[in-house]
Amino acid sequence: MTENRPLADRVAVVTGAAGGIGQAVCVDLAGRGAVVVAADIRDLGETAGLLDGDPQAHRFPLLDVTSREETVALAAQVEAELGRCDVLVNNAARLESVSWDELDPALWREVMAVNLDGPMLMCKAFVPLMRRGGWGRIINVSSGSVMQPIRGSVAYRASKMGLIGFTRALSAELGEDGITVNAVCPSITDTPMATAGLRPEHITAMVARQAVARIARPEDISGAIAMLISSDSGWVTGQTILANSGASFL
Repeated sequence: MTENRPLADRVAVVTGAAGGIGQAVCVDLAGRGAVVVAADIRDLGETAGLLDGDPQAHRFPLLDVTSREETVALAAQVEAELGRCDVLVNNAARLESVSWDELDPALWREVMAVNLDGPMLMCKAFVPLMRRGGWGRIINVSSGSVMQPIRGSVAYRASKMGLIGFTRALSAELGEDGITVNAVCPSITDTPMATAGLRPEHITAMVARQAVARIARPEDISGAIAMLISSDSGWVTGQTILANSGASFL
């Protein structure tokens, strides 16, 4: 480990890595020396290009986080090829934008499957690798929207609040293994998923509540995640970090 590559010899698995925050996290962690496993159900060509697409250094598997078979298979692949997993960033998400009256049970279950079941399945698959190494960092990407009573996206907000509860409970289970578990709640971030369907005046109103009056960039959120992954954060676990530029929710 060197000063400018603090994650050298670490292996990081990131879901939802094809774009947005997940892609920014991959680039950030790779720059800090980690071997990155960038996973997504979507094409990862753009992320691979940003990481130079070196198959000897990084991996770019297609993955459905709602599938127990696929998550277990990925963990087995990571163990066979890389021998370890030190960091897991559960970033894959599904955002539904329908009113309460339009929300049906099928859509509710689909959103929960990605946003809440997915992190649980990934942790089930990868925690054994972390335990063997006696060190681990799990970051669950929740959402600052759970703090805002805004109409729409009931299933999304419920799943992301559930992810905070999962984070706190899991931290108590894994602390003795040297594994920390934390959640990051981004403010509205300039990604296609976050801004799709939002009216400009809605974005303006949210940004006005922040200390820094601009929409977040994916790199702003990846920096907060990297902070929780660092070796200096070993005494920080079970926490929910609001990466929202000091936004107030009144």
